Amino acid sequence: MDQDEGSGLLGEVEVKRALRFFLRTPALWRIGRPLLNLYLLKERNRPFRLWVDFLCRVFEEAYRRDRPVIWTNAFFPVEAIYAVGAVPFLPEIFAALVAYFDWSRGGIAKGNQWLSTDLCSFYRCVMGLALEGLLPEPDLIITSSHLCDGTNKFFAELGRLYSVPHMLLDPPYSKDRRAKAYVEEQLRDILTEASRLLDLRVKDETLRATMALYRRTWKAMMDVAELRRAVPTPFPGSEGLSYVAGMSFYSMGTEEGLDFFTSLRRYIARKVARHQGYLPRERHRVLWLHHIRPYYPNPIFDFLDRKGIAVTYEEANYPWWPEPDPDDPWGSLAEKVISNPWAGPVEGRIQAVKEMVRAYKVHGVIHFSQWGCRQSTAAAALLGEVVKGMGIPYLILPGDGADPDNYSWGQTITRLQAFSEVLDQRWRCTQG
Repeated sequence: MDQDEGSGLLGEVEVKRALRFFLRTPALWRIGRPLLNLYLLKERNRPFRLWVDFLCRVFEEAYRRDRPVIWTNAFFPVEAIYAVGAVPFLPEIFAALVAYFDWSRGGIAKGNQWLSTDLCSFYRCVMGLALEGLLPEPDLIITSSHLCDGTNKFFAELGRLYSVPHMLLDPPYSKDRRAKAYVEEQLRDILTEASRLLDLRVKDETLRATMALYRRTWKAMMDVAELRRAVPTPFPGSEGLSYVAGMSFYSMGTEEGLDFFTSLRRYIARKVARHQGYLPRERHRVLWLHHIRPYYPNPIFDFLDRKGIAVTYEEANYPWWPEPDPDDPWGSLAEKVISNPWAGPVEGRIQAVKEMVRAYKVHGVIHFSQWGCRQSTAAAALLGEVVKGMGIPYLILPGDGADPDNYSWGQTITRLQAFSEVLDQRWRCTQG
């Protein structure tokens, strides 16, 4: 090994040590939180500042470990974890943040040594970060088998890695009354056992208070969804796919979640009142399907902006579940789980997409097909037939949300350019 190679290796090792020290030192998160807030004062987007502050708080608590830390996935109802007094940690969101800072390659490369490379890149990134000791260690793992096919095995593997129990919520394929009762019983059993293992208590009054906060947040979310129907598009879907979806998954049942969505409602309402779109000149409105986008630096949304193509709404924030009832907390949580349109028969997702196409008056639909995400890509062609049957242009855009090396800008720009030309042609026809 020559000197340059040795220096490069030493540099990588030192960077990992520095990252490990920073991430695992709660005091640094605590110090960094007000500094970040001060830095972000120049941001007029208060919801974004609230998102950053929320992440700093939950990560500080997770690394500090004053309370038990429960790892969970995006579609397990996080409200239940707050209600028992534990700190939730969502590794998928952490992986998206790592990708946002263009740091995901190292984690994915390490994860590839442990997991199959056809598994979702978010999970492989998480595994690599876990193997490097960069994540807050869990006391317990609780996940739901919907929507991702790889969730069960992946989190079971993490349970073995950290030597902690992995508890699985397994919703049925159906969505009838029996299915709701089955999920409600599972939730009760899981949270009761989790409380026993972690020496916590499931208090009915605490659960009802959490659900009351969640209901107020839900109402703000419904208002946001309604406001975003405005023309021109008041809020960018690229941000809806990042921190808005992140708060939807991570903050339900907290004061911060309520503050965020209340603030987002005010922020968008002001734009709507002024008839102000986020683009200087909006030519086309599109719907973005799938729950993610590429989070590493890439020019997709810059290209769409230049073409006057507004991402008006995104499937990730479609409010599919009914209003929660604090007097029936377990039933409300079960209802949220089984009413998810992406679980069960594909007709549920088709109906949701048709509703969004009509409600948001879109001129086109983009389906981002994440490599390794069988749950979403399997229905992409079928959804395309439905959307095109409504007279709406449809684009399947292959890509990867976390792995920048599994992404071809050349192919992507070719597809987007062709899609843009189709939208322009249809627009000219309507003008003529």
